[in-house]
Amino acid sequence: MTEPTEVSVKPETPAQPPRPEKPAAAPAAAPARALPSPEEIGEWIHGADLPVLGALFEGLPVAKFDALVMQVRKEELIPQHWQVLTDPIPQDDLAFERLAEVGRLRVRYKDQELSRRRVAQLLFGWRELRGKRPALWSVPDLFAAMRRIIERKYPVEWTELLSAQRDIWRDSTLPFGQEQLEVLWACLVQMRKSTKK
Repeated sequence: MTEPTEVSVKPETPAQPPRPEKPAAAPAAAPARALPSPEEIGEWIHGADLPVLGALFEGLPVAKFDALVMQVRKEELIPQHWQVLTDPIPQDDLAFERLAEVGRLRVRYKDQELSRRRVAQLLFGWRELRGKRPALWSVPDLFAAMRRIIERKYPVEWTELLSAQRDIWRDSTLPFGQEQLEVLWACLVQMRKSTKK
């Protein structure tokens, strides 16, 4: 027979109250887009480089772009009428390459890579405006082309497209070019005010 074993009763350690869990960290918000200031937009209109200019339009859905244009129209910076474009007529890209204003852009940009990028972006707009010469575009034409580009989700570099068109208007010897620059300046500043950071 085995000897009885003494069972000693040990008091249980009091259960520790559960520690409150740290709240899960909120997912990091996407960094705010760096948007150009109205002063920077003014400098850009006069020829300065402004890489963040395109942030005004990056990733915008058509509805948001339309809201920005509506605000510009409400301020009477461009005509109230918004031209709806039909499907673009297929154009021969060689006709675009032969345009005098495209040739002047190539001469203006000493850097061949910059020239290639800007002319390539301008080509998107030319196609969407059914082959209308960029030298004849008005600001509403530019916005109409941009809307089509957004709608079709083309991978456009907005800063390059806008800079190419700005330089075409700056090179114009007609008052029309200067008028369009002033309208574009006012429109971009208004759009910047209407865009949340």
